[in-house]
Amino acid sequence: GPLILWSVDPEDWRDRDIHRIVSAVTEHVKDGDIILLHDIYDSSVDAALQIADALSGQGYCFVTVEQLLQAKGIQPQDGTVYRCAK
Repeated sequence: GPLILWSVDPEDWRDRDIHRIVSAVTEHVKDGDIILLHDIYDSSVDAALQIADALSGQGYCFVTVEQLLQAKGIQPQDGTVYRCAK
């Protein structure tokens, strides 16, 4: 199958600083990006909720990777690496 990676990595595991994580995502994200966060950390879950609120307020919507690729007209290919959908 296709290999799905990410284009925005706020390194949420590094210091678990919610404010820094939120800023690292909201200041760099673009349409079609795939954001990496680790839900094993409470700080990342809190950051994800703040990120969702902030980006929703800017008109972004959140979808599955499958929906993202479909919306961009991308037919996933076996063995192909996808870091974003642009």
